[in-house]
Amino acid sequence: MKQKNNIDFNLSLDGTLIIKGLAICLMLWHHLFYGSQEYGSFVYRTAQFGMVCVSLFLFVSAYGLTVQYNKIFDKPITETFKFQAKRLVKFYANYWVIFLIFVPIGLFVFGQGFNAPEGSTNLIPIKTILRDILGINASLSYNMTWWFNALIISLYLMFPILYFLTKKWTVFALIISFFIIVVGFDLSVLPKDVYIWIFHFVIGITCALHIDKINYFLNRFNSLILFGILLLIFGFLFYLRNFVIIFYLNNEIIAPLLSANIVFLVLLTINIINNKIKVRNTGKIMKFLGNHSMNIYMIHTFIYHYWFSNFIYSFKYPILIFFVLLAICLIISVLLEYGKKIVHLPVIIDNINKKITKL
Repeated sequence: MKQKNNIDFNLSLDGTLIIKGLAICLMLWHHLFYGSQEYGSFVYRTAQFGMVCVSLFLFVSAYGLTVQYNKIFDKPITETFKFQAKRLVKFYANYWVIFLIFVPIGLFVFGQGFNAPEGSTNLIPIKTILRDILGINASLSYNMTWWFNALIISLYLMFPILYFLTKKWTVFALIISFFIIVVGFDLSVLPKDVYIWIFHFVIGITCALHIDKINYFLNRFNSLILFGILLLIFGFLFYLRNFVIIFYLNNEIIAPLLSANIVFLVLLTINIINNKIKVRNTGKIMKFLGNHSMNIYMIHTFIYHYWFSNFIYSFKYPILIFFVLLAICLIISVLLEYGKKIVHLPVIIDNINKKITKL
């Protein structure tokens, strides 16, 4: 079969931001409506599907780390420590800004206490606070959606090992990580969520390592035919995850395949819109949301659940509720980024990373 297209399915920075923008929208929709069928079956089912946002974030994170790590893979082990340190510095710098603003507001304005471990007699146990500051409190985090912090920090630290195993024995790495998620393997050495989501992360590493082969295979199809195929696969995986697997196994075993499908479908759709329909700046809004995705993830639960739940849900209609929450989170995020610039946080992060590079 001849090559039909010359589309680059490599996930660029713009593509990554678009996927993050899509993922954060799915996250908001999921958290707003997955808890009940009050707004109808369609809203409930799509909200259940929105959980794929976690898989999408893990996919793009693993993909981006792999692309960057490829450049230093053959260098001494010290480069690996520097590689990880830079990413952790960026994560913690942004996380601690939000922590230092929103936790005091929650404590002293809204009376929202820390989640004390079972059996604890302390209202605000020091150990809990310290673990939360480090982002490793998982399900006991001050903000319940910050469970993801412990997961992504653990996967950041595990990444070099996962990269090496996937690069050297791709099929073996995929089988083992899939086996872990299916049987619920748990050594209690790492946060439990690592064992649930590790397959998703390995899928992202695999796609990044073998993107040339993926490009070659996908470009063998006419772009419109390929769009139809990927759309059918999406529909099948959506049905399987939401209506079949959920009743028998952990439905997240489908999510990593679904997230990879979504990524390539989105990249193909952008290409078709740009080149066939001749619409430029495709995904501009999603890129904007992607730039603010971390802040929105960190703060949205305070707005819709802890502090202003009655206000958010007073808009009655799901679409209005969603856009009101999105707008509020975006405004806060823009203000946060403006404040970070005033105190020169991006410059501080950059200077720290330069010092790490010189070590």
